[in-house]
Amino acid sequence: MNFREIRESHSGIPYNGSFCGLGNLLRKPLNFIIVLASAERRNQVRDPGVAGEKILVMDMEQPARRELLELLEQRGFHPTEASTGKEALRRLQEGDYAVVLVNPNMQGGLTVEEMVDQMIQLKPEQSIIVTASPGSDEATAAMGRGAYSAVRKPIQPAELEIAVRNAVERYHLLQANARLHEENLQDDLTGVLNRRGMDQYLEEEIERSRRYKHPFSVLFFDLDQLKAVNDQYGHLSGSRVLIEVVGVIRIKLRRIDKIFRFGGDEFTVTLPETDQKGAVGTGHRLREAIRSHRFRPVEGAEASLTASFGVATYPEDGTNGEALLRHADEAMYLIKTGTRDGVGVKERP
Repeated sequence: MNFREIRESHSGIPYNGSFCGLGNLLRKPLNFIIVLASAERRNQVRDPGVAGEKILVMDMEQPARRELLELLEQRGFHPTEASTGKEALRRLQEGDYAVVLVNPNMQGGLTVEEMVDQMIQLKPEQSIIVTASPGSDEATAAMGRGAYSAVRKPIQPAELEIAVRNAVERYHLLQANARLHEENLQDDLTGVLNRRGMDQYLEEEIERSRRYKHPFSVLFFDLDQLKAVNDQYGHLSGSRVLIEVVGVIRIKLRRIDKIFRFGGDEFTVTLPETDQKGAVGTGHRLREAIRSHRFRPVEGAEASLTASFGVATYPEDGTNGEALLRHADEAMYLIKTGTRDGVGVKERP
């Protein structure tokens, strides 16, 4: 699922395509005819797939935050608190939350629209509930940016549970839709995203970097001696090594970084919030990780490999995905045709 599809399903704007005929369900809050007594009965028999999900509560007012935490815990949810927008964004980077409850009356430099934007960019599938009257200016502004729904204050326990349960169910639907979509973007051998997935992700990440004026870098790398491994042990051994390479690289990456299989023994790594200097440093760490690892092409045998890396940074080296990849590939080629086992930076005009 790309960001456009996710964002449209958040905001309620129609888009082409649906999941199992549930397009309308994803485009607006789930509608149920429920009496309050039914919510109380559900307190006693809970669906672990719903109640077991993590909920993030973002409110600068401690009494209101504590009240929400207690209500959610009483109903079997697992809430975590954040007192500022910055803390909430950090928690979203570190963990997966099905639902985020946000007080729109924030301080500290971020408007509720900016907060919702950044939350959706980090975790598109999550459902954002604004703790404000549904028809208020704050709720309307937040929902216009992609928030899922709103609950009025003072919080009514039964209303809160209904809103959160609907939001969790929606989160599950979007996750399932994303998994189906990702199957077409996944490399069958290594399990990472393929070239098609990379092209899609690059454009979305470049747009985010453009909007927020943040740096973004790409590493392009190629294994130096894989042909020798194939010649000695056979092509199936080479496939085994490629799977190992992905494992070695993933351990060294941050949560927000991604690795893609470009094709053959070529890979790309995307580095959000990273300038050229940071990308070069990351390239050397990944290069050293490959160099020091002992690969097992077949049972009982070991092989050593090196890799040549190239670096490109937005916007200095390119303003779209194709330009960045071309620049990183050319930087890598400078190393590949020279010393190998290095990180290349192509001189800018």
